[in-house]
Amino acid sequence: SKHHRWRLDYEQIRRYHLGDALDPYKTWWEQIDLQERTCHFYVFRHGASLAALVCEDLARIDPVQFALRSVGPNLVVVLLLDGPQMEKRWPGRYATVLADDPGSAVLTLTCLGMVRRALMPGEREPWRVALWKEPLGTTQELRLPEGAHALLLTLSQSPEENYSLDGRSDRRNTIRLSLTGVRSITNFRWARPIDHPFSTV
Repeated sequence: SKHHRWRLDYEQIRRYHLGDALDPYKTWWEQIDLQERTCHFYVFRHGASLAALVCEDLARIDPVQFALRSVGPNLVVVLLLDGPQMEKRWPGRYATVLADDPGSAVLTLTCLGMVRRALMPGEREPWRVALWKEPLGTTQELRLPEGAHALLLTLSQSPEENYSLDGRSDRRNTIRLSLTGVRSITNFRWARPIDHPFSTV
């Protein structure tokens, strides 16, 4: 469940070409019920845990980021309804915060429909559907090639030693995740003929 409603302002309504449906001079809020706020952590291998965030949870410090910093998951996956995933945009800035403290690798993902909707007239289609941010400062924008349906990411792990505030070692029980491969996947059963480019689907 989401912890925050999406608020649409003038700039977002203009950027996503929603002015024919929403008055850009009003502020629009997502009409959803906010359930009890919970944060789930998944241990997917020994010494490695994952947490998932939804959209605005990445940008808000409370309430979820206090829990994230307490646990310090190795990987945070953020599901977004957003435009292209570029380092200079807001998801890249907020991913840096979690990569610095508690030192998580962060993967932001958006849908191709929102990437397309964010295009202004004359802009090239930047198929940047994901952004990978590592604790050591490495950032990679992940592009979906034209005609591809998905990206397959390969992560590698390496042991790392961390210390508590009183100087005790964890004896290299911490795992650092690194992105070591990105491959595009095309489902040929669903692919359209070559004379129908992906951009017109």
